[in-house]
Amino acid sequence: MANLFADVSSYQPDELTYIKDLGAMGVVVKATQGSADGTNYKNPKALNQTQSALKAGLQTHLYHYALYTGQQDAYNEADFFDSYAKELGFDGDCVMVVDVEDPGIAQTAVFDNTVAFLQRLRDLGWAKLAVYSMASWFLQDKLPTDDAIWVASYDVAQSGVDGATAWQFTNSYNGLPLDMSYDYTGLFTVEQF
Repeated sequence: MANLFADVSSYQPDELTYIKDLGAMGVVVKATQGSADGTNYKNPKALNQTQSALKAGLQTHLYHYALYTGQQDAYNEADFFDSYAKELGFDGDCVMVVDVEDPGIAQTAVFDNTVAFLQRLRDLGWAKLAVYSMASWFLQDKLPTDDAIWVASYDVAQSGVDGATAWQFTNSYNGLPLDMSYDYTGLFTVEQF
């Protein structure tokens, strides 16, 4: 059976010890959304959440909610994510996830823009990258699959996407407002050397 990991945003509490108590071995914390010259959103709880998770012994990673509608937007958003990740104390030592699901970008060149976002992160020194989205976007080839893929698909017996690295199977784990996922490869839950 795969290891469990959660993902959190400002909707969850600052203290994340309870996630470990639920059996999770990792957590992905929302860091940013949009860009510095756009929405300029930084999760106000991210520092407390990441520090709490690390203290609890959880493998701790970050995600960015994408709003880009062009290549330059994608670069700007990657720069914003990189900057805040470093401000939070991360420097190449976590998985950097791009959450690509916003309906506003569905009709843009989302595949190419996501490739640009990921390449910019690579250029900035991040080696462990992942793309998160719903199963339908992966199945419709809207997103690149060269990096780790983390699939959201609820009320089904499996992710439905071949080669998925992780599967978010619920948004109400144990009746709580908490997303929980299976980690098939250990990327999100096992310390990587």
